[in-house]
Amino acid sequence: MRRLIINADDLGSGSERDRGIFESFTQGIVSSATLLATGPTFASAAATARKLDLPLGVHLNLSEGMPLRGPIAGLTNVAGAFPGKAELRRFLAAREVDPAPLYRELAAQIEKVIAAGLIPDHLDTHQHFSLYPVATTILLDLAREYAIPALRLCAPVEPLPADPAGELGADLALYHRLAPAFTAQVRSSGLAMPDGLFGMPLLNRLNQEALLTTLHSIPAGTWELMVHPGYPDNNSPFSGTARQEELIALTSPTIAATLHRCGIISINFRELACGF
Repeated sequence: MRRLIINADDLGSGSERDRGIFESFTQGIVSSATLLATGPTFASAAATARKLDLPLGVHLNLSEGMPLRGPIAGLTNVAGAFPGKAELRRFLAAREVDPAPLYRELAAQIEKVIAAGLIPDHLDTHQHFSLYPVATTILLDLAREYAIPALRLCAPVEPLPADPAGELGADLALYHRLAPAFTAQVRSSGLAMPDGLFGMPLLNRLNQEALLTTLHSIPAGTWELMVHPGYPDNNSPFSGTARQEELIALTSPTIAATLHRCGIISINFRELACGF
């Protein structure tokens, strides 16, 4: 049996991204999404997700925008904002990291989603910061405290030769290095999770051809495919023409037919947790 969660990240990051995610759910093959509690369009995204009964998790964030609980010593910048991906990674890689303020901030993000009338079915992390050991422990503790039954297993599935060059290639080298320890800790937690994550090397490159190739390569088991559909938005760093290419692919009748023809059962994290 082959089961696949097709999860759209960054819901709440902008109106055009949100529009693309909702369209990919109602008219395409997206089966799940993750919501940014710190995103600028959180309120409208949460309201629409509630209306559509879109299965969703919390996209925990420590790198972009403003924290909900105020500045975090050593992490946020002079303006009190999160410092970006590179600075967050330097912070988490340090030997001495106080987990308490990170826990409080991430708990506030989960509580904001719950207060909006949503019941999150899983947790994942923006820029995969949960791969760092201190963050892994926090993630598992949060899942237990808030009775969230499932997690993303951000262990890249595609073989190393699939990794592109440049910044994304460097990111993937980091993910491959951190994933084994992360996977071992998460698997011992007793929480539900897929067998691994497809789509990490395909960021900004998931057009219809790449999606067809990926679907044909899905092996037996339960997997997640991470996607980022949307419409271009000059006011949002999370948008661009590559996002619309994904949207076109994810809503293509050819892709839907291929999913069925390959015998892939589309599920969400709710269903994963129920059958775990």
